[in-house]
Amino acid sequence: MAKAIAAPTKGYAYQARVFWLKLLELRTSNYIKSVTLESDRVSFVDDVVVSYSEPIKDQVTGKREVVYEFFQCKYHMTQHGAFTHENLIDPKFINNQNSMLKRLYDAHVELSKELHPNSYRLYIFSNWHWADQDVLSQHFHEETIRSTFYEDGPRSAVGQVRSKFAAHLSISEEELHAFLNTVRFTLGKHLVDLARDMEPRLKLAGLQPIDPTVTHISYDSLAWELFAQGRNSFDEVAFNQMIHEEKLIASPATKHSEISIQSFAQFARRPTDLQVARLDLLRLFDRRFPITDAYWKKEIPEEISAFMLDEKLIDVPQPIHLFFDCHLSIAFFAGRLVSPKHRIQIIPTQKNESDYTLWEKSAPDTDTALWMFQTAGKIDEEVILEISVRHDIQKQLQSYLSTQGYSELPHIRVTPIGGVGPHAVSGGTHAWQLGYQLVEQLCERIPDTCQTVHLFFAGPVALAYVFGYTLRDITSNIQLYEYDFEGQRGDRTYYPSLRIAY
Repeated sequence: MAKAIAAPTKGYAYQARVFWLKLLELRTSNYIKSVTLESDRVSFVDDVVVSYSEPIKDQVTGKREVVYEFFQCKYHMTQHGAFTHENLIDPKFINNQNSMLKRLYDAHVELSKELHPNSYRLYIFSNWHWADQDVLSQHFHEETIRSTFYEDGPRSAVGQVRSKFAAHLSISEEELHAFLNTVRFTLGKHLVDLARDMEPRLKLAGLQPIDPTVTHISYDSLAWELFAQGRNSFDEVAFNQMIHEEKLIASPATKHSEISIQSFAQFARRPTDLQVARLDLLRLFDRRFPITDAYWKKEIPEEISAFMLDEKLIDVPQPIHLFFDCHLSIAFFAGRLVSPKHRIQIIPTQKNESDYTLWEKSAPDTDTALWMFQTAGKIDEEVILEISVRHDIQKQLQSYLSTQGYSELPHIRVTPIGGVGPHAVSGGTHAWQLGYQLVEQLCERIPDTCQTVHLFFAGPVALAYVFGYTLRDITSNIQLYEYDFEGQRGDRTYYPSLRIAY
C-alpha cells in the first residue's frame, strides 16, 4: 500500500520540478513567453509546455526555429528498467491502449495541423536511461536520434527497426524521419538531479533556496496547489506577481546593491526587481549588432558612461554587484570607466550557465608567471593584441587581418600558461591577477610611440571588465572588436566596435 501511494507522489514531484526548472527561466531569460503545467493544448506531451517569445536554436540542427517545447514526464520508482525500441511500441510500457511512439506521433499530427514541424519539439523526460544493448542506443546523440539511424539498408538491424516503427504507425519511412526529427529524449534525470539543477536557478532568480535540513521540498507541493487554484500557466508578469504573493523572494545574504548592463537577450540573467539600476541597450541592437554601426561611436559609449558614472550609485549600499548581459566590448569599457579613485565599489559577477560568482578585486601579486607571449614584428605606432582565454582565436583572427590589410602590423599573441579553455580562469582572484600581470608585461613590450592597440579578446565577460580596469594605461587608443558567432551578417568574422581614447 505504501509503495502504491509513493509512486504517484514521486511522479507528481518529478513533474513539478521539471515545471519549476522551466518556470524559473521566465524570471531569468529574455526568451520564455509562457510555461504551463498540465496543458490542454495537445494530448500526451502535456505535462509541461513552454512557449518562446521568439525562435530559439535547436541545439541539434543549429537553426533558430523552435517556438514550442512539449514535455511528457515519466518517473519510475526503480532503476531496473530502461528504454528500448521495443518499449516504444509496447502499450504496456506506459499502461495505455496505445504505445509511447503512437501517442507521440498522434501529438505530432495534431500539432502539425497548426504549426510547422520545425517550430516544436516533443520531449520524453525520464529517470530511466536508454538500454546500452538496444540497437537504437548507438544512434542517439544530444537527446535525439542521429541521421545514422536512416543510413543502413532495410535488411540491417537498424533498418528492421525503422520498418517496425513505420508499420506500427502505418506511415512511410520518410514520414517517420520527419516525425522523429521533432522528438527528444532527456533521460537519466533523477529527482535528486532535478533538485540540484533547481538550486543555481533559484539563486540566479533571487528566490528562496531549497532547505537541505528537511525532507520535503516546498516547491513540489506549491506547483500543484497553484494548479488546484487554476493558476497553471504563467507569463513573466504573472510569475513575478505569484512569487511575491507566496513570499518566495530570498532575503539578501549580505548588504549590497546590484546593477546590470544588457545589450542582447539572455537565457540566464539577474531579475530586474533585485537591482537598483539597469542599463538596457537592447533598443540599440539587432541581436549581436547595433542597428547602425555609428552607435558604437556615440550613443553606446555615452549611455554606458552616464550609467557607470551616475552620482546616484554613490548613495546605494556598497559594494555593488555588476551583472553583465552584454558584449565583451561594453564590459571592457565599463571597467575602463571605474577608475581606482572612483567612489563606488564595483564587484563584477561572472555567470556560469544558471549560476554566478563574484569576482572580488584582489591585491596585485605578479610573482607567478600567468601568461605566455608571442611577439611578431617591431612595434611602433600600431599593434595587434590577441588575447585567447576561453577560445583560441588565432585562426579566425588571421583571416580577418588578411581581409583588412592588417597582416603586416606587429602582433602580440597572449594565452594563459595553464592553457586556453572554459576553465582557463579559476575565479575572481585568478582573474584579477591575470589583469595585473597582463598590464605589467604589456607596458614592457609596447613602446611610448604606440598610439593604437587593436584588441581582440575571447574570454569570460567579467574578465573583459577586469581588463578594462587594468589596461587603462597601455596606450592612448584602444580599438575593440566583436566576433559574429552566429554569422548574422553572413561570414563568421570580426567587426570593429568601441574605440576608447584615453
